[in-house]
Amino acid sequence: MSKPLWPAVSGAVARDFEVEVISNNLANVNTNGFKKDGVDFKEYLSKKEKMDDLTADIPRSPVKDKDLYPLDGRDQSFVVVNGTHTSFKTGGLKVTDNPLDLALNGPGFLEVSTPNGIRYTKSGALKLGPDGRLMTTEGHPVLSKSADEGADPASRYINISGREGQLHINDRGELYMNDDLVATLGVVEFGDMKTIRKTGGLYFENKDPKANPPQSAIATNVKQGMLETSNVNPVEEISNLIRANRMFEQDLKSMKTVNEMLQKEANEIGKM
Repeated sequence: MSKPLWPAVSGAVARDFEVEVISNNLANVNTNGFKKDGVDFKEYLSKKEKMDDLTADIPRSPVKDKDLYPLDGRDQSFVVVNGTHTSFKTGGLKVTDNPLDLALNGPGFLEVSTPNGIRYTKSGALKLGPDGRLMTTEGHPVLSKSADEGADPASRYINISGREGQLHINDRGELYMNDDLVATLGVVEFGDMKTIRKTGGLYFENKDPKANPPQSAIATNVKQGMLETSNVNPVEEISNLIRANRMFEQDLKSMKTVNEMLQKEANEIGKM
């Protein structure tokens, strides 16, 4: 494939990925606790990426226009996807009056035990298991607050079996049955949100627990009988989707134009 075609091709591939991400955001506009994603792009300069070639550029052929006006690889500039990022902006709160529904008003997460280790979630739709264990709708046990960072997650399960009365959870995450304190929910915050990554569903993983350990929640309030809604703004996302689609179409038109120019070069100029 000819080099003039690559910038448009790379742009189309990058925009196609952006369309997928935005479409996923829109699909989860009504998913409680969902956090929207965005796409990061970077410009790839083919010449600048070749760091191993540090020799002096000595002309060994007739001087060309590029030699007088060096472009530093900008004529071979491509667009690549540099990854995605998650917006952790707090969504709206809606009242459900279900005592097992919790909304985390602030940057905090609930600690949850999964087969893959401790994960974090903003989805507070909880339930009681057959054994009285407090868990997520997917069946993962919710953990209590622990002073020992290396404690076995199984020792932190919250179980209210055999207890009768009214369940109450205050703003600090303290769970009471009538007037008896049963446990304190494991609600944590992080100093650096860049290490918090989605692992599927509504769960997050801390990719660097040593440099960015979970901290006790200070700026987060637990609201019982409420749920945090998705932080996706449908109007904004539809606007982003339209823009991304138009940019994708522009890249396709550029590819078509370059292809027509190459065909003309091969069929007409070659005859001269």
